[in-house]
Amino acid sequence: MAATQPLPVDLTKLLKPYKGEWVALSQDEKRILGHGKSLDEALAAARKVEEGRPLLIKVPDESVGFVLI
Repeated sequence: MAATQPLPVDLTKLLKPYKGEWVALSQDEKRILGHGKSLDEALAAARKVEEGRPLLIKVPDESVGFVLI
């Protein structure tokens, strides 16, 4: 059986309000669990909302598209 490739996920609209910040995403990449100016702030906020390992992303300051593959 051949392995399937994950589909790209466009996070541009979801991350737009957080330019220049660290963002903690849910494992399904659909919800913002926390955000902040530092990685520690984003992680602490995420841990208040949900257990587990969030996906941590530094959102660029520039207006660019953001797609996870």
